[in-house]
Amino acid sequence: MNTKKDEDSRYEQELKIFERVVDQIKALLKRYGEHDSLRPGDYSIYDDYWGYPQVKVSINNLKMLQPSIIDGLQQIVKVYPEWEIVVAVAVRGHYSDWPEMGLYIRPHEIIYGLRRQYFPKEFQNIEYVGARPGTAND
Repeated sequence: MNTKKDEDSRYEQELKIFERVVDQIKALLKRYGEHDSLRPGDYSIYDDYWGYPQVKVSINNLKMLQPSIIDGLQQIVKVYPEWEIVVAVAVRGHYSDWPEMGLYIRPHEIIYGLRRQYFPKEFQNIEYVGARPGTAND
């Protein structure tokens, strides 16, 4: 039987992992782009933990979808088997004319829901090793 103390302890452990993952994502992404804070940047990270083993990242610049960056994110999450990183594509100027799309980056797989036909030509052929398209069961 789980007690309130057990639940609190588990939450605290998960929160520590969340903070560690967020810090590692920040360190990786700042090597490639600028955080979206006081002025428009290339990406943003939702750093509020809401009790689910997931970190959400919004990509405002398609260059942040480079396979080497996505591989780096997967390397981070591989250390935490129950966790995933959700990458949402949210490019300024296309909030209303592009459908919702993104990636689920898990330790053992990358699931993509990218609608590449909306991307400029130079980004339409982005591919990730071992990735698969999302299904209704994802």
